Amino acid sequence: MTLLMAILAFTVEPDHPSTLVYPPYGHCMGIYRAGPEQLNMLLGGLVRFNDPQGMAAVKLAEWDSPDASDDDELAVYGVNSGSGQIIYNASMYTLGYYDGEGSSGDRLSSPHGIAATVAGDIYVADTGNGRIAVLSRRGSRIKATGYITGLEEPWGVALDGRGIWVTDRAGGALYRYASPTDQSPRVITLDRPRGVAATGYERWTSGHSAFQAVVVEDGMALVRVENGSVVRRVTPSDCGGSFFNYPAVDYHGNVWVTDSISSKIHKFSPSLDYLASYGRGFGTEDDQFQNPTGIAIWTRFGQVFIGERAGARYFWVGTDMRNLTIRPRERGLSLSGLLTEPTILIVNILDAQGSVVRNLRTGNTPVGQFSYTWDGTTLGGVHAPAGDYTVVITGEATYSSRTYFKKTWREVFTLGQPLVQPDSSSRGERGL
Repeated sequence: MTLLMAILAFTVEPDHPSTLVYPPYGHCMGIYRAGPEQLNMLLGGLVRFNDPQGMAAVKLAEWDSPDASDDDELAVYGVNSGSGQIIYNASMYTLGYYDGEGSSGDRLSSPHGIAATVAGDIYVADTGNGRIAVLSRRGSRIKATGYITGLEEPWGVALDGRGIWVTDRAGGALYRYASPTDQSPRVITLDRPRGVAATGYERWTSGHSAFQAVVVEDGMALVRVENGSVVRRVTPSDCGGSFFNYPAVDYHGNVWVTDSISSKIHKFSPSLDYLASYGRGFGTEDDQFQNPTGIAIWTRFGQVFIGERAGARYFWVGTDMRNLTIRPRERGLSLSGLLTEPTILIVNILDAQGSVVRNLRTGNTPVGQFSYTWDGTTLGGVHAPAGDYTVVITGEATYSSRTYFKKTWREVFTLGQPLVQPDSSSRGERGL
């Protein structure tokens, strides 16, 4: 191998993005997106998509059973803002809707954000009426049970297991209510806040610290709020986007946010470091969106629901690598990259016969940057002979998609002659 090849670095791009993946056919019978045709078929033309906004997904307690086979059956709610409705699955096989536009009684007016609990409680930002509608679901029926009032322009609503978080766009505030009857909520001043997600005390979480992710400045920034203070701010330009709509937080604390103008989904780490974007812009292909707005993540299994201007998508959280760079050296190599999701990572060096010469990594690997180095020694600690080798990098997600999807990168490189004779007492450098 020449000196040039020894110091040359090359970047390997994955064949297709898989930060989000579609569920396997056996799980959803091939139905991973719904549009006007499906809505018309299930609701007989009574409802049409009209300015979809926030979404929520939850495992209802009354749907739960000891049989583990039902653990992925969720209640999903979508706000149909232009019609003042909530569209939801009344059962696992039928849709229902809570009607309708207006300012009297239990009517909703231009609603936006929505959140729900396993007990069947539903909170809706009833924007046009200046209140949070508190609804209750029993079986397939939804009815109003109360309201949180005194708001100017409520836009987003989120639950973190202990409180109710509400954004008031015109009022310039993020409120935390201990309960729907709390008359003295905590007030955090923010600039024109919209969508909000909150985490910290819910059941299905990795144990990350409590925080709120809030879209502010009328969609031109996303902030992380801790203990009432903004600790990090990012903008659409930080991720190649155009506009932020609604955020969601997953099991590991990663923050996802929809971008209706760029027709993409952006993903950030818990500290709002940019990780990846999904979607090739506006379109009807599987890896394209049509002005996505609402997003909901069921954190236990990594199920993701995304609302669009005329439909909805269903994904699982997968994993991907960005900027995977391999640098061959005269006696070994180094590699680095960025994981878009906590990943079960396996990095092996194979000889020409396909046998494992060295394992650099096997195990759970956190989101973000990673790097590993091989110094040309074998599992036994002796220098490997010169010749062609293959580095194989396999990544598996830690959610439901683990047993169905994985990604593998393979690259062949040449190892030169050892500079010194093998010393049986020495051992090679292990991966960092």
